[in-house]
Amino acid sequence: MTRRHPHRVLVAGGAVGVFGRHLDRSLANIAEETIVAAIAAARVARFDLAAAFVGNAFGGAIIDQESILAQTLLAPAGIAGIPMRTIKNACSSGADAMHLAWSAIAYGQYDCVLVLGAEKLTHPDRTRAFSALASATDHAPAGDGRSVFIDVNAGRARQYMEQYGAKPEHFAKVAVKNRSHAALNARAAERRPVTVDEVLADRIVVEPLTRAMCGGICDGAACVILVSERFAARRGLSGSSEILASSVVSGRPSDSREGSATHRAARGAYEASGVDPRDIALAEVHDPTSPQELFDIEDLLFCGRGEAIRLLEDGDTKIGGRIPVNTSGGLTSRGHPVGATGVAQIVEIHEQLTGRAGARQIVGARVGLAQMAGGLLGGDSAIAAVHLLSV
Repeated sequence: MTRRHPHRVLVAGGAVGVFGRHLDRSLANIAEETIVAAIAAARVARFDLAAAFVGNAFGGAIIDQESILAQTLLAPAGIAGIPMRTIKNACSSGADAMHLAWSAIAYGQYDCVLVLGAEKLTHPDRTRAFSALASATDHAPAGDGRSVFIDVNAGRARQYMEQYGAKPEHFAKVAVKNRSHAALNARAAERRPVTVDEVLADRIVVEPLTRAMCGGICDGAACVILVSERFAARRGLSGSSEILASSVVSGRPSDSREGSATHRAARGAYEASGVDPRDIALAEVHDPTSPQELFDIEDLLFCGRGEAIRLLEDGDTKIGGRIPVNTSGGLTSRGHPVGATGVAQIVEIHEQLTGRAGARQIVGARVGLAQMAGGLLGGDSAIAAVHLLSV
């Protein structure tokens, strides 16, 4: 495998808090327990941390902290004095924080850094969350009670049905699969198994999407500790996974000749690492609605256009299949606290590769992929990130 950066970057450990609606808890409280758990899992000390990168999309809109969010979240966990950056990039805020932290170690700036993704979307005034989410796009407002993102996702789903013969039942099967994965994940927001009939009978949001095919409002935090190879050797750390590639691109609102942002980010990650899509044992992908998982699978080159339906029907994308997707439960079932999700994906892949995934464990997994996309810029995602991890 090729490597274009001078230093190997290792995931020493991480933790994901319980995702869900936590109206009675502050974001700092949600974040603190996750930070403490991640530091313990990585077997490092607070004084080892040379810098911190915090992904959060909507702190200014929801909790009225726009300027020094990283400092206010890390101080209660006993972390202060080091360089801290808050990264805001829609649904990819946590994934972008991962990218910047990876870069800082890959190019020799630091040896041990903390990455936190944290978001609190619940608020007594429900309009705050919807207004905040609507700000992550250059589209005009969808109108009262409507979401631009749901409208766009529904339109993509209808187009996919017309082009490739997909049916609402296929989208329901994705939701059922991911809920079955979430049932095995004690940290997931939605753990009750559902059937295809239940998903299809749920309330229509926008055709063909039902409520059970869409992610809901959610709070949560995830944290990882990244270290250099020399730091790990010096401290005798074992059980790490390696980040082979970290690829981030921005959307192109009117030029799709080179594919979506996700597709371009994936190609960048494959080229930088030498990994072939056929080498990947499992993936965590951005599925704010169930149909999006199918689009992501194709953009990531796991199969050709229109072929994700076959992978789904053959059971390839479930635990026990050829390439399990969203073993955590994904955004629709594990939950999507926006800034936390990209970091939570890295923790899931790390735990799978190092044999710590419990009932969700994929046997013999050696290479995993995490993909996030955020916001809307014209017809494309505003940002997309792809990380490749291995052991």
